[in-house]
Amino acid sequence: MGGIKPIVDGFNQLIYAFHLVAALLVLPGMVVLIGLDVTMRYVTLSPITWAQEATSLLLAVSIMLGLSYAWTRRVHVSMEILYERGGGLFRGIGDVLTCLCGIFLFGMIGWQAWRDIPFMRAFGERTEELGLALWPFRLFLCAICVLLCAQLLFSMIASIRARLVPVGR
Repeated sequence: MGGIKPIVDGFNQLIYAFHLVAALLVLPGMVVLIGLDVTMRYVTLSPITWAQEATSLLLAVSIMLGLSYAWTRRVHVSMEILYERGGGLFRGIGDVLTCLCGIFLFGMIGWQAWRDIPFMRAFGERTEELGLALWPFRLFLCAICVLLCAQLLFSMIASIRARLVPVGR
């Protein structure tokens, strides 16, 4: 990818770090919290009142942390029947359209999340049980959307270059 290779490599390292945080901290934390809540509910008849809210927030964070990694590993949902049977040009067009649609989707999600932050701060929007401010989660969603859009843009450039530059160069 020439001049953007160091940038892409940096993005990939950040994405892998996010994946590790989700896999080694967030998901096990959810398992422990759910286990404690179930144990407390059935053994002492007093569940942890904020456990469901906390696990919901942790689930959203783990999904956000895993989106870029799924794209990097190419484990996202695709139409394999059509994609595998199509030729090089068909795959190239499919890759570019997938990237454009992803940029549009995550761009809109990030933009709306960014627009929501001032209102959330002005009205002091918080979770019900934990009382956590919700705007930092929106800000995190914005950052992940920016990362995804950049990653999709780099993938689109790589796909276009792969189709334009003959093999062997």
